[in-house]
Amino acid sequence: MTLSELIRTILIGKDKYISVKSAYKSAMLRGQLALIAFVIGLAYAFIDWYNGINGFISYYFGLMIICVIAIILNRKEKYRTANFLLLSAANFLIYVFSANDTYRAGTYIYFIISGLMALALFGYKHRYLAILFCFLSLALFILSYVYQIKILILTPEQQKMVYAEDYVRTTFIINFIMGLTVCVLIFFFLLNINHHSEKEILMKNELLSKTNQELDRFVYSASHDLKAPLSSMLGLIEIAQRTDDPNEVKACLEMMKGRVKNLDEFILEIINYSRNSRLDLHKEPVDLFELTKEVVDNLKYAEGFEQIYFKYNFPPDLKIKTDRGRLRVVLNNLISNSLKYHDSSKDNQVVEVNAYQESNFLKMMVKDNGIGIAAEHQTKIFEMFYRASEKSKGSGLGLYIVQETIHKMNGKIKVASDVGVGTSFEIEVPV
Repeated sequence: MTLSELIRTILIGKDKYISVKSAYKSAMLRGQLALIAFVIGLAYAFIDWYNGINGFISYYFGLMIICVIAIILNRKEKYRTANFLLLSAANFLIYVFSANDTYRAGTYIYFIISGLMALALFGYKHRYLAILFCFLSLALFILSYVYQIKILILTPEQQKMVYAEDYVRTTFIINFIMGLTVCVLIFFFLLNINHHSEKEILMKNELLSKTNQELDRFVYSASHDLKAPLSSMLGLIEIAQRTDDPNEVKACLEMMKGRVKNLDEFILEIINYSRNSRLDLHKEPVDLFELTKEVVDNLKYAEGFEQIYFKYNFPPDLKIKTDRGRLRVVLNNLISNSLKYHDSSKDNQVVEVNAYQESNFLKMMVKDNGIGIAAEHQTKIFEMFYRASEKSKGSGLGLYIVQETIHKMNGKIKVASDVGVGTSFEIEVPV
């Protein structure tokens, strides 16, 4: 375990996952400030003990105990309670020490730091509480510096030690170093949050730009793909109305059935695309053999299905944990593609599904000995509505949906194909 991992474990917990970046950074800052305050208390306790000053020792130990409680509250996600405890204790103790120290010790610096801590820890959402603590720091500064109202009364001997030149110089150095450290930490926190916010906005703008481009292409291509079969059906209806030949009417109905089937497949692809964009990942136990068989059984009425031999090259008891719905869409589109572009001139037409689990990844391959894909098209087949030729079947959405779905599952896909030999799609997804 590295030092940063150890500190993270101490401050927020070993297996704690905070999904919101700003909340995670805020929790880490809160814990780090409590840890620094603990170190300050420990350092001063040692210095005072070394110099024979006992008046403040109990306050230092009180500070250390409060810091430990604040870290425990931080780990339990009681963030606001931890803020109140840490800031209240900090202001009280700064007041106690600054009222008794000479101004040359620089203890008043901590009032500024306390105000910065309040603004950083409460954030914009609870800004009024942050401002309240800033006014508290200001009021305590006035009481200690202007009116010199003291809670702790030191003996003349203790005052002499506290005002000694060497002690004052040492405390000033510690106060300056700790003050600078806390200020840097707070400003780094704010810069980090700002950087990630800007980065997130840029990413969202890029995504929005991509979505708008895809939407334009989608509307244009979808309207064409919906209009073509509807126009064809209108033409077939017109022919059927004008003929008295029952065979011709039957032929028209069969062709209309084909157009309706194409429309149904296209609408299903649109639904799959929408679901993949909209829904979060939902992992569940999946029996891979059962899922693959289910996909193949649903395709048994596809053209040429009865001529194709299916091979399953993976253990029938292979079970994984993944998004079942998305994996089903991927398998359905890849196997459906193999059926659409089978090579009817071959005696043995085969579709193979290979799978195995390696570490935390599922690796699958859907392989066929169909007509294959020309090399110049292989880099473009995953684009929306891309068709290799006018004779290509389908909408051109299938492989695009496969790639987008795989990306949503944090996986990857690649294709290998030779014209006249066949095609294989390899996918890898975390499980």
